[in-house]
Amino acid sequence: MSVSTCHRYVTTLLDLRALNKDSAGHLFPGVRLVTLSHAWLERNTLRNVARSELEELAALTGETVHLGMHADQGVVYIDKIDSAKAVRLVSRIGALVPHYCSAMGKSILATMTPAEREPYLTDTKPLTPTTLTGAALIAELDLIAKRRWAIDEQENEDGVRCVGAAITSRSGELLGAISISGPAARFSREMCTELAEQVLAAADRIGQGMP
Repeated sequence: MSVSTCHRYVTTLLDLRALNKDSAGHLFPGVRLVTLSHAWLERNTLRNVARSELEELAALTGETVHLGMHADQGVVYIDKIDSAKAVRLVSRIGALVPHYCSAMGKSILATMTPAEREPYLTDTKPLTPTTLTGAALIAELDLIAKRRWAIDEQENEDGVRCVGAAITSRSGELLGAISISGPAARFSREMCTELAEQVLAAADRIGQGMP
């Protein structure tokens, strides 16, 4: 766009406090966006329907439970219940995690056709020694598509293990995903596998409960 058009947009966003400008002239998100994001979260139907299921999974496992939605850049956390244990994960609502190396992201990609998921697999790079890429990742997604749940085997962050499942509506529309995450030292792969069906059942109940 032209400089004059861009300037007009920026001026409007500054007036609305959606943007702020520092003393050096650098632009950054404004406080108005915080208000808008809070209002969006409070009114989000998926978040409201899923809350009781998140609470049950958190009470059952004592670990951190996340609810996420699919975005072009990754999976964005829209709700979270922290672990009650002394050692817990550091994550925040609004944060993004990559599709290809997270339990929620892989479960979401597994609901797509190979052509649909291709754009999300063009820039995969190992984040840890166990991150799957290339043919190994494709094979993993094919397996997840059959069983409908995924494990993040310390693929996104060293020392953190997760199990997750995608949430779909009664008509099959992708709505989001849920996961249980914990420090790998106490949240073993065997525990993830044992909890997988409960995570999947919770995801299905959320999907069935959506209007």
